[in-house]
Amino acid sequence: MLKMIIADDEYNVRAGLREVVRWEELGVEVVGDAADGLETYDLCRSLRPDILLTDIRMPMMDGLEAARKLKDDGDPVRIIIISGAEDFQYAKTALSLNADGYILKPIKLAELQQTVRKVADAIAAERSRDARTERLQRQVRETMPVLREKFLAGLTTGMFANEEEIRSGLAFHGPTCSADEAWTAAVLRIDDYEEAVERYSEARKQLLAFSVQNVLDEIAAGSGGAAFVMSENEHVVLFQPRDGRRVADICRDMLNCIRHYLNLSASFGIGRPARKASELHGSYREALAAINYTFYTGKSSVLDISDYRADADGPRFPKLYDAEAKLVGFMMQGMKDAAEETVRYVFDALCGGLLLPDGYARSVCVELVNMADKAVAEAGERIWDIAPGYASVMADVYGIREASGLRETMLGLFGELAAHFARKHTHKNGRTIQKIKAIVAQSYMENVTVQKLSEQVYLSPNYISLVFKQETGESLTEYVTKVRMEAAKELLKSPDLKILEVAEMVGYENAAYFSTVFKKYAGMHPQKYRSLFQAD
Repeated sequence: MLKMIIADDEYNVRAGLREVVRWEELGVEVVGDAADGLETYDLCRSLRPDILLTDIRMPMMDGLEAARKLKDDGDPVRIIIISGAEDFQYAKTALSLNADGYILKPIKLAELQQTVRKVADAIAAERSRDARTERLQRQVRETMPVLREKFLAGLTTGMFANEEEIRSGLAFHGPTCSADEAWTAAVLRIDDYEEAVERYSEARKQLLAFSVQNVLDEIAAGSGGAAFVMSENEHVVLFQPRDGRRVADICRDMLNCIRHYLNLSASFGIGRPARKASELHGSYREALAAINYTFYTGKSSVLDISDYRADADGPRFPKLYDAEAKLVGFMMQGMKDAAEETVRYVFDALCGGLLLPDGYARSVCVELVNMADKAVAEAGERIWDIAPGYASVMADVYGIREASGLRETMLGLFGELAAHFARKHTHKNGRTIQKIKAIVAQSYMENVTVQKLSEQVYLSPNYISLVFKQETGESLTEYVTKVRMEAAKELLKSPDLKILEVAEMVGYENAAYFSTVFKKYAGMHPQKYRSLFQAD
């Protein structure tokens, strides 16, 4: 219902106007009446009517003066003037006040109803227009952030080539940046995002993105930049720092605030500066490449593409074939320390600032696992029997988000396999050594050589020499000499045997050479050694 005040100095007129018209049918409610202009003004100020139906001539202040004061105050009340024929000279004043209706006395009911209805319809139409305008303005306000993000996303991805179009967009959407100055793009992603939001509803995901964006907006606005959401877990910040600060330092401030206020870990990738806004897409592509390198550097990283080397034609892949072959060899020989050191070498090469895709590191690990599996199978064993954790290794290769975790998985696998073969070799080598010692004990008086020993145990000369040295701490030649010399010591105790005979009995055809070897072993010539026992 529209509110209306009736103003007339005659009570009967006021009462009559209240009673003779069914105001509710016109959508109008009479909320008060006044007998003079001053009362009319005060009543309008307090009740805020939509319509004022007022006589011109009234004491204290006439109706026109009250209307003028209300208009001067900016009151939107619609005014309908009532006057006698003799007051027609006031019509010009009424027109100057933009009065909405002018009714002559005596008042005709139909004319009064028609005038009030016309004013009521005008008010309804105006309110409808105002409501429609407000809706449009609200829609514009609500869509402005979306339009702004759409413009900035288009600018970042190279959709705009026209410099004037870019300038107009920047002026309209608000970033205080120049289209003709250098721009730098940075990309932020929340670390371990899938784990952080796996139990989140869609509303909570949006709240998380909104919270992160608020932090970025506030710092970017104070640092000559603009921030927006490109996609889920990809926030883009465009920089034009004017205070001499490095973009990387501003990014670290942003990460610290996100960690402090939101308890989240995030990382930034930064592209090289673009000369102007129309070339920004190149900086954005580099920022995307840099942020993907967090696989190697870990969480809370700020990665500037300028700090990492890459060839013009793309990343250079390290040559790891020799290292891979050595790793499997060390594993099969049971050399755990050497195998683990080789794993570290491989990962040092992968993480050496080459901007490699994380898929390459994963493929290297898959190749290593396959090589190990094949080598174990060729040895007549099954890898899953040796390393119970093998079943989860392949899932880890594709699931682990950081190279450090992948390295630990490979260290665990190859360390376990190498330890198994070390135990196996120790047992097998022990039997081999015992067999060699038995052969030496039976044949030391003959021409014993490493070649002959290897033929008797069905192993290569190099292998038995290596194993014997590893397990006993002495070479095969040293061991044969020791057996011969200990036997010679016993034989020299017998005074009936000549030195030459003793030499021949322990495998030496030349007595002089035997004497030289014996002196080196026992610290004295055979004759002196024998004399020790003869004196007794």
